Amino acid sequence: MGETTEERLFQGWFQQLALRYFLISIATVVAFGTAAALLNPAVEIVNVRAVLTTLATAEASVLAIVFSVTVVALQLVVTRYSARLTTTFVNDPLFRTTFSLFVVAIAFNLIAVYLLPPESNRLTNTAVGASLALASVSTIALYQFIQMMIERGSPDQVISVLVDRTLAPSEYLPETIEEFQQLDAHPVRKLYQTLAQTIKNGEYQAAEQGINGLYTVLSRTIEYLETEHGEEDPNEYVATVTAEPFEEYYPRIMEQAYSHEQYNLISETVEDIETLALDGLDRGFSEVTESAADGLGDTFNNAPSGWEGNRLRTPVAETLTEVVIESARRADYAVFSTVFFQLNHQMVVLLRRRSDIGVTERLVGNYYTRGVVLIFEALTDQYASELRNQDTDWISPTDGRQWTLSDDAKPIRHLWERYTKFTQAVLRYRTDEGMYPFAEGSIDDGWKKITTHASESGLHGFATLCCITTIQLAYRVDQIGEGNPGTWVNNLGLIRLNHDPAVVDKAFTILKQGENPEGANINVHTLDIESNSEREGFFERLLHTEPEETSFEQWIVDFEKEVEDRTEYLRENA
Repeated sequence: MGETTEERLFQGWFQQLALRYFLISIATVVAFGTAAALLNPAVEIVNVRAVLTTLATAEASVLAIVFSVTVVALQLVVTRYSARLTTTFVNDPLFRTTFSLFVVAIAFNLIAVYLLPPESNRLTNTAVGASLALASVSTIALYQFIQMMIERGSPDQVISVLVDRTLAPSEYLPETIEEFQQLDAHPVRKLYQTLAQTIKNGEYQAAEQGINGLYTVLSRTIEYLETEHGEEDPNEYVATVTAEPFEEYYPRIMEQAYSHEQYNLISETVEDIETLALDGLDRGFSEVTESAADGLGDTFNNAPSGWEGNRLRTPVAETLTEVVIESARRADYAVFSTVFFQLNHQMVVLLRRRSDIGVTERLVGNYYTRGVVLIFEALTDQYASELRNQDTDWISPTDGRQWTLSDDAKPIRHLWERYTKFTQAVLRYRTDEGMYPFAEGSIDDGWKKITTHASESGLHGFATLCCITTIQLAYRVDQIGEGNPGTWVNNLGLIRLNHDPAVVDKAFTILKQGENPEGANINVHTLDIESNSEREGFFERLLHTEPEETSFEQWIVDFEKEVEDRTEYLRENA
């Protein structure tokens, strides 16, 4: 790492502590030895030997007793929290320093006894003074060590030591990723296990400290790897170090906090995950953001199926939405599609489980009418200025099997495809359950907002694509027999009036010609197998499918006429 000799000498807390006690020992030995030499009392050599021998024996006994009791206390702490804490105590600087001082003191006494001259003299008294000095310094160190062990019995102190010392990046990270991958276990696991145990024991204040500590460790690690590995690409190292905490530790922490009804711990955890994920984007470590999204997705999926599970799902969904929005605004297509998949997929799975409307109403409704719109607006913030100058075929963007879309257009059309499939899942839910998974009448909200924003952003081709989907959706809703057809007519009429009429007119032209955009579409065929109950077999669905009263080809002609009439009405009353 290019450290100087001075930096290596004084680096770390252990070196500072050892140096401090070394200097204290030297000063005390000099003071006691000088005083004894100056006083130079006449003492029988037999008594001097007895004193030194007794001193060595006492020091050895104290060392044995104290460290035996320490082992018992250590075993209790390790059993209560995590077996991985053993190395934290054994490698503690004060433990090593105290043990070394006692060994040196005992060895000095025994050597002095062996080398004492036959008669007492000034040198003999100096040796006695030095022995007393070493015993004094050892006693002080022992007192601090006992005090430390008492404090370490509390979880907050254990967590503090782990965060501030054991898991300091310079301490626990090897020089290379290869060395890190060879470790038996992830070094951060000991902090996670301690944190998990505090929640299990009901020590929620310590658990909050542990959550903050985990965030601190990961944040420092990301910053450290970025600065200390500046000469090489640190992305792989960052991804390797952070993947396990994001994908395993954080989900388990939130699930455990939920099971103990500690919802404030869930809130703090998701806030930390969001901050770390966005910090990864800022630093160019997209793997951090992707791992964070994976962990959030798993947490969402593992939440209890009933309404009470929303106490866990809701904050996770809100955080995941914010991460997706920022990925849309700042990341490339690959990162965005990976992160967006977690959010969209979990919402689709929630619908496929046919969860009660008490579960889906707020979650799915917010995603359908607000979340997707915000994501689309973020995408246009990043790509619209370039796309306005490009001739993009949004309807059929392939030549043979090769996509002709530019890199700027891919994420936006990807959003359209996923949102269309999600809308199809909403319709299947309505067919199976007899109701929508969110507030009645909101089925048009998201598409209306996206189409309007696309038109305002100058993405007229994409707006036409959304109009096609809107018309298909209007037909499906109309055939279900719910919803106000006037709402759909009014939405398209406002687009024709306030923006380029060709946006809507082209959509009608394409559909009347029997064409569909490539990719996902809202099914407008009479036999809509996908929208029937998954619990029924093929023949049951076939026999129970009632023919539509009006074919799509007939319906769209009348619907287009209504949109044109509404446009004129709106123009006259503007």
